[in-house]
Order: sequence, then structure tokens, then C-alpha cells
Amino acid sequence: MSWRVFWLITHIVIESQGCLKCSQDAMVVKREFRDHFLQRKLRRDPQLRAKLQELLDNAIESLSHQPIQMGKYMAVIDEPTLAKLAAYFKRSVYRIMENDFEDGQLFNEVMWSLQRLKVTFAQMLPKITKVVCSNECGRMFYVLINCFSCWTNSHSCDKNIQCGERRVQVEMDEDLILDCALTWHKASHGVKRYNFFRVVNGNQKMMASSTDSFLVKKEANINDTGRYRCEMLDPEGYPASRLEFQVVVLPSVKKTTWFTRPRSTTMEGPLALGISSRGPLPQEDWTAWIVIGSTGGLLVLTVVAFVCYYRYKKEEEDDDDDNDNDEEGDDESESESSET
Repeated sequence: MSWRVFWLITHIVIESQGCLKCSQDAMVVKREFRDHFLQRKLRRDPQLRAKLQELLDNAIESLSHQPIQMGKYMAVIDEPTLAKLAAYFKRSVYRIMENDFEDGQLFNEVMWSLQRLKVTFAQMLPKITKVVCSNECGRMFYVLINCFSCWTNSHSCDKNIQCGERRVQVEMDEDLILDCALTWHKASHGVKRYNFFRVVNGNQKMMASSTDSFLVKKEANINDTGRYRCEMLDPEGYPASRLEFQVVVLPSVKKTTWFTRPRSTTMEGPLALGISSRGPLPQEDWTAWIVIGSTGGLLVLTVVAFVCYYRYKKEEEDDDDDNDNDEEGDDESESESSET
């Protein structure tokens, strides 16, 4: 081993800060917490500040310095997993800064968060091995990031591009939906594009091309029966998977309505019954009669209430007049008795 190679390996290992180093967002949050938050929060306790800074550096660096085990840790990470790990780290740091912990409580929170970070990292990495080369057909692309150097390497898993055939049945006048997505498409790296074709006598005619993995054709008819094809294109524009569709448009199965046809002027005899696939005949609209009846009823109730109220007031006035007459008679009798 030459001294240059030895220097390069030593430099990579010494400068490594774990897989999180490869996330610029995570490193910005780390520097903010380490160099600004702890500096301001523990200005009067430099010893505790230095201890927490050292714990933070060692914990992040230890994420990459783990035994190499097939299916658990291979010193590499993919972009989606790195993004999830960085998001978890940022949430943990922001939680500590927002709660504004003090002294011993701050130390405990930092220790607990770093331990949870290691556990989360250990849980995420095995999932990478399940995603890599998970395609049963076609060509899958994925990018792995070296946890020591942050170098990225592109890889591909090449299998048979033909991914089978799907039989699709749809009723007439319903929407025809062709879904070209496969389970591994989302995990494949890069922007994907889908081309849909109509295949007639071995010749294919382009129907649509977009980043959507499905095609919707409104109100299918009998002429839409036939063979279709879709291709998923890789970032370089080459077909990465191909899927065939055999579409069958079935007659519409709807509830039929029997109705009586009017008698023809040129025919004699009983009326004939016909079949219609349309909806039921319109029913009579009683809304106007209901409104008229309700309005009339309300008017009658108003008149009756007014008459009752008028009679009540009339009787009350009559009672008052009788009481006044009685009082006048009593006064006259009292005056006569006093004169005698």
C-alpha cells in the first residue's frame, strides 16, 4: 500500500462524521446547536458545554463506525433513508432548543436524543437491503452513498424488461383506467416517465406520455376493446419496464324500465310494451301544490287567531264596563243612605 493510499484512507476515517455528514441540512442544524445554542446556553458552565459537544460529535461519528454485517450495515445509505435520518435528527435538535432545558435536564435530554438517534439508524439501515434490487422485472436504478466519504455510486439491477400482461374489463360508458405502476417503481432512482400505446396489428400508436403512472379514458365504448401497452422510461429515456394490457369492454349492465308505448295512429289493437335502458319516467311534481296548501293553511290559522284575539279583547272590555256600572250603583246607594 502506497503512502498516498494510506493517507487517503486515514483522512477519510478521521474526517468522517457518520452518514449524517452527507446531509447538508443535518450538518447546518448540528453546527447551530453545537456552536451557537450550547455556547449561549452554557456560557457559565464551559465544562458541561465541552462535554456535550464531544458527546454530540462522537455519537454522530459512531453511526458509520459499526461492524460490517450483510443485511444490517454495509457502510452505505441510500438517498430516501438519509433524508429520513436527517429529518429525525433535526426534529430532535429543534425539540431541545425550543423547550429551553437547563443544565442537568439539558444534559439528560441530549443523551436521550443521541441514544434514540442510534436506535433509529440501526432500524433504518436493514430496510435498504430489502429495497435494493427488489424489482422482479425490468431495470431498477438506485444510488448508494458512502457513509465515510459521502461519495455517490449509481447501480442498476437488469432483469427481463417484459413485466407480464394484465386483463382489464370495463363496462360500456365507464372510465377505462390503465395503471402502469409496479411496486418497485417508486424505489427506483430518478425521474420516471410513462408512455401509453394502443397496439393494432402489431403496430403501436402513442396515446399519452407523462409522469403519471396511469391513463384514464372517459366513457369507454366497444371500439376501445383491444391490446394496450405501457412503458416506464428511466431518467435517460430508455424503457425500464413494459406492461401489456388486454382490454375488454362489456355491454352496460343497468336496470331496465318497462313503459307503455302510445298507440300508433296507423295500428289497431292492444298497446305494446317496450324496453328502455334509460332511467325511470319522471314523477309528478307536487311541490307547487304543497306550497299552495301550506300557504293557505297558514293564512287560515292567522285569520282564526285574529278572530279569537278580537273576541277575547271584546269580552274583556264588556267585563270592564259591567264592573264600572256596578261600582257606580254602589256609590249611589251609599250616598242615599247617608242623606237619610
